[in-house]
Amino acid sequence: MRKTKSVAEIGVYPPPAGGISVHVERLCDRLEQKQVPFIIYDGNGEGGEKNRAVVPIPEIEKWSWKYIWQKNEDIIHNHFLRWQMRFTLSLLKLKGKKVVHTVHSLRNDSEQLGLAQRIMVYLTGLLSDHFVAVSDEIKEKLLELRIPERKISVIPAFIPPTVDMETDIKRIPAYILEVFDRYSHVIVANGGVGNLYNGDELYGLDLCIDMFSKLARENKQLGFVYCITHVVDQDLLERYEERIAAHGLEERFLLVYEKIPFYPLIQKAALFVRPTVSDGDAVSIREALYFGTPTVSSDVVKRPNGVVTFANRDAEDFTKACREVLYAPPEDLQQYKKEQEQYIEKLLEILL
Repeated sequence: MRKTKSVAEIGVYPPPAGGISVHVERLCDRLEQKQVPFIIYDGNGEGGEKNRAVVPIPEIEKWSWKYIWQKNEDIIHNHFLRWQMRFTLSLLKLKGKKVVHTVHSLRNDSEQLGLAQRIMVYLTGLLSDHFVAVSDEIKEKLLELRIPERKISVIPAFIPPTVDMETDIKRIPAYILEVFDRYSHVIVANGGVGNLYNGDELYGLDLCIDMFSKLARENKQLGFVYCITHVVDQDLLERYEERIAAHGLEERFLLVYEKIPFYPLIQKAALFVRPTVSDGDAVSIREALYFGTPTVSSDVVKRPNGVVTFANRDAEDFTKACREVLYAPPEDLQQYKKEQEQYIEKLLEILL
């Protein structure tokens, strides 16, 4: 009988929940369904109670050099963003392992790498079996780095949740769910506070407050829930809280500090917004499309079909786009659900 190959999922695992860690968690759900053995190597270290056993790896690069001399799984699936990690793990090809990298983000690396790093990237491309780029833009950057095109597939990182939503809804505090009972239309968003990108708030909480302060005056049945993933600048957060209070919106614009499942809120929302000033292929946007929730996002990168975009950092255009979608939501969003469902099957084909 043929032995089932084992998989090493090397990256991060929630908590904390983020695009990559949720992707890894849901991929493990699918591997479990298919009875594929796997081990999770978690760069989040001891980041809180996990729902699965993980191997914590706090010193990532030091661990990778030790790992290549140990007994390894048959398939190495790497999610880390550093080329040093990709290169080290690609050396496992010399031990007969299958090495696949999912590239969740790539910042203009071709312009910044020195000669030695370029050689390292070239060897990584030579040794590795496959690169999964989560967007066309990342594929183009990989090609610029001379990764062979035959080794690159474009597959967005979104994987539909497999758990029972009712179970996750029970993990959401009542005061948050009450917002959806109190208001007929609720806008949701999530992101950090105080991550500045070229001097602007990366996740756009400031834009959300400005937009909502205008639309809330027009529609008394409008609420907003913003789930904070992390805080970089506590003083800035306090200023945002003061701004919300100055508009008299404390009861209608809810800042959520607890770590809760976010996707049930997307499913319940009248509108999901992502006003980021820089971005990749956002998993939360594809989640909204999967649930048929209208979505407005910045035009800082190419967005999936079905998303309404506004000019990056243009508060007026953001407000206008949200107003239009709330008053006349798209009627054909269900067509995008099947598109989102197919990505996991493509990924498993490459991986297994």
